[in-house]
Amino acid sequence: MDSLVTWFWASGTHLILYVLAVSFALYTTKEVIALPLKEKISEWQYRSRLRIIKTENEFKTKRIEHPFFRHIYLLIKATSSTKSNGDVAAFYVVTSLLSGFTFVVAFLKFQDWIGALLIAACIGAIPYLALQMKLRIVRNSVSDEILTIIQTITQQYSANSYDIYYALVESYKEIENRELRRVFTRLISELQVSRNEDQLREVIEIFVYSSNSNWAKRLGSILLKAYLTNENVLNALLVLSRQVEQTQEMLEEEKSQSMDSVANGFITVPIFVGSIGLGYYTSGAQDWFNLQFDNNYALSLFVASLIGVIFSVFISLILKKPKNDL
Repeated sequence: MDSLVTWFWASGTHLILYVLAVSFALYTTKEVIALPLKEKISEWQYRSRLRIIKTENEFKTKRIEHPFFRHIYLLIKATSSTKSNGDVAAFYVVTSLLSGFTFVVAFLKFQDWIGALLIAACIGAIPYLALQMKLRIVRNSVSDEILTIIQTITQQYSANSYDIYYALVESYKEIENRELRRVFTRLISELQVSRNEDQLREVIEIFVYSSNSNWAKRLGSILLKAYLTNENVLNALLVLSRQVEQTQEMLEEEKSQSMDSVANGFITVPIFVGSIGLGYYTSGAQDWFNLQFDNNYALSLFVASLIGVIFSVFISLILKKPKNDL
């Protein structure tokens, strides 16, 4: 105890004073640099947010010029229900993985890289075909209702003091078709947030692509002119409405002429299923599964037939409803 008291008075007091001095210096330093440091960190964060926003805006306004990539971009934008730009990247990733996996499996099975490449290309095209079928549904909805759409927009445009934006909003309220409502939802929301002429043209281009008809192109031009210049486009809408109305009889005639081709495309499905059942029935005591899938020639014929059936159904769906166009 005496030694502890002696150490405290000899060295302990100096150590305690030193700790207090260092603590006071650190506290004073903290108080002196805290505010400037906090301001500097806030400035860095603000600049970082500006860079992120600038990058996002540049990505949104950057136009894809290559025809193929532009086609894929418009296809995904016209069929997607979200505003995310990640849908385009996801499409390329899924297609690449599907094609790559199919190529590896087909090559290991057949030991033929050309055949494996062809099979991989056909299987990899399935996501694209699925989007095309979805786009066809959207286009059919727009095509079937294009006359009603134009007439409704014309009425609402006149009723809302020639304000095209409010005319579109009011027209949207009268639409019952789900796909058509989705097209108008995207059009109205994108028009609301578009900040310059390039973005407006991009929005109108996606809307026109959703129909891909001359009527939609003319309607898109009218909407763009009315939105950019506030020009009165009532007469242009009335003329367009009359011209669309005159094409309805021609469309009915075209549908009746294409029904044979449509039936021929759809009949491949029961023929394909029936041929598989017939093969199973005639195989008798033999192992049908081994005959069908362990033989390279039989398996190649099966895959080719399946791909042919898929494409024939897809073509029939396209021919089933001709576009309401000139």
